[in-house]
Amino acid sequence: MNYSQSLDYLNGFLNLEKLAEYPDNSFFNLRRMEHLLRAAGRPDQNFLPVLVAGTTGKGSTGFFLESILKENRISVGYYHSPHVETVRERIRLGGALVSRALWAEGLSDVQKLLTQNPLPPRLGVLTYFEVMTFLAIWLFSKTRRKIGIFEIGLGGRLDATNVLRSPVVILTPIHLDHENFLGNTIAKIAREKAGIIKKNCFVISGEQRPEAERVIRRQVRAMGAHQIKSTPYRGNKTGLAGDFQKTNAGTAIQAARVLRLAFGFPVNPESYSRAVKKQNWSGRMECFRAFRREFILDGAHNPVSVQGMVKAAGGLCRPRETWVIFGAMQDKNSEVMLRVLSRRFRKIVLTKIQNPRARSVGVLLEQAKGLFKIAIPAQNIREAISRAREGSRAGSSILVTGSFYLVGEARKLLRKA
Repeated sequence: MNYSQSLDYLNGFLNLEKLAEYPDNSFFNLRRMEHLLRAAGRPDQNFLPVLVAGTTGKGSTGFFLESILKENRISVGYYHSPHVETVRERIRLGGALVSRALWAEGLSDVQKLLTQNPLPPRLGVLTYFEVMTFLAIWLFSKTRRKIGIFEIGLGGRLDATNVLRSPVVILTPIHLDHENFLGNTIAKIAREKAGIIKKNCFVISGEQRPEAERVIRRQVRAMGAHQIKSTPYRGNKTGLAGDFQKTNAGTAIQAARVLRLAFGFPVNPESYSRAVKKQNWSGRMECFRAFRREFILDGAHNPVSVQGMVKAAGGLCRPRETWVIFGAMQDKNSEVMLRVLSRRFRKIVLTKIQNPRARSVGVLLEQAKGLFKIAIPAQNIREAISRAREGSRAGSSILVTGSFYLVGEARKLLRKA
């Protein structure tokens, strides 16, 4: 199949990211992934997998670790979600997107594999995320990656990536998120995320809330694992804006140390400062100049990440003069996110992301009532940008945040401007 056909094939699988509600918990299991790996001859055994779970900082931590390994010429693959513009962003080889040709070749291999080894009906139906996860594993093996970094999609214990028997797992800060699915307390959410800890593995853990730390330590003891606490990076700055990125960089550096000392990978400690200054990471405090305005795009999508983003944005714009464009998904705590934004910003455009799981403009307007000096609705990102431009002057800043999906929509428009 060609690239266009491969996208049609992939989009034919059940995409939970586009459902208004998630299925019951019983739907989530690792049996479908196990079937794929067995049928393919266990391609996951051809590289060392690293799993990254947490509520905030997963993507950036994985990015920093990828940068360190790339700086040391270690062949690395990185699988993460969601994408900002193109689905190929989800699978990176040596810091670059998978080529269209290799993407199509990989999905052709998947199609052939499933034709020869169909999924037993008792296992249900394969999902978009499961096929994407298997494609990443397959391509990492096919291109002879030494290390594969996998960002957990949802939770941890039952996430498709947890089929990997990872000897190294990373736990970034755990907070409330996806409460309807993972549980309504930090301890319950931590139990799901700590479910990626395997027997005798190394667990690199950043600073955690006490209730999360207790759960992690209990799981570490139960699995005979080895927990190593990370500390923030002490250098001047990282390539990604925001002091909170030093926490993510520090966690990635600790993971690189483990890969060097416990597994013999040739990682030079002197490379850390160079590697964490890399900037090839879309939608994280990313700046665009368009329509004679300065646009800041950041996919912060929970209260804690929005809080860190707001602090970092203060160094890039004048908050009281800046317009915010905000949209969120239904399973996110948009009410608290709006409250956090209102402490620094006065003007906001509320819009609906083009996704069935997106929160409606009406609900966002109700949640924002009384928080901002000006709060106006827009039906889509194009209208939202137009409204923000009308209310601002040349040279001023516009911040787009609340979801990576929204950032992706904005980025497509701004790149063409």
